[in-house]
Amino acid sequence: MNSEIVSRVEPGGVAFSRLSQPTRRQGFLWRQWQAEGTLWQLIFDVTIGMVLPILCLVFDPIVFRGGFFGTPLLGAFKFFAYGLIAIEIAVLGAWLVAGRRAGEWCGVLAGVMLAGAFFSVAVGIFILPLTLIGLAVGIGALGFTPFVTAFIYWRNARRARLAAAARMTRAALCLTIALGAAVPLAAPAFAQWRVNRLIERTLAEVLDGDETRAAAAARRLSLLSWLGTGEFDRMARAYGRETDAARKGRLARAYREITGGDIEQRLYVLND
Repeated sequence: MNSEIVSRVEPGGVAFSRLSQPTRRQGFLWRQWQAEGTLWQLIFDVTIGMVLPILCLVFDPIVFRGGFFGTPLLGAFKFFAYGLIAIEIAVLGAWLVAGRRAGEWCGVLAGVMLAGAFFSVAVGIFILPLTLIGLAVGIGALGFTPFVTAFIYWRNARRARLAAAARMTRAALCLTIALGAAVPLAAPAFAQWRVNRLIERTLAEVLDGDETRAAAAARRLSLLSWLGTGEFDRMARAYGRETDAARKGRLARAYREITGGDIEQRLYVLND
């Protein structure tokens, strides 16, 4: 704590000095929730809130993308998750750049980041058992990233809400926050539903159609291969159950056309 000498002049013209009260150093937790961020918080938010989630998605072996551990846990929601994460990263970046200059849009930004916080917590809780297991072998620390990301979005959502509250009524603030939270959830969810229906319908042609229709459907699905993983694992399982050699060959060719991988190798991973 620091002290300083304060001088003043009394009405009678007598000057005197006194030792001021010690100034209290702001604590770490207090600084996390103050209305204005610090430079170190900005660096932390960009690194952990924007860069690290992208790296986690790129090297994800189990949550949204398949890999060494078979079908991904949340592969059916990949398009939703990718869309929502992209929106959240863009909005967080916009808030960190614009801040209070965003004006009335601060309420919308607060809602979007609030939705990102809840989504991150949900993902973190869902993968928590795997995270704890991974800690035993030294690779589970990244599983806590969603919780740290949630903290970043919550803190910045609070700051955006405070900035918006100074410019609008309580009713308008609640409306804009609700709108901001709904859009990044509803838009990717609708897109995910449409993509799932398209993949399911086209995959049925691959599995049940004649050779000509199956080949055409496989070519169409190859354009969507990055959106599906668990859906295409149905082909590998169908291949494992199939007894007709001609149909097994057709499924193997279609799987390679769609994913670029070997269907027998994928079946081995799924059965391991």
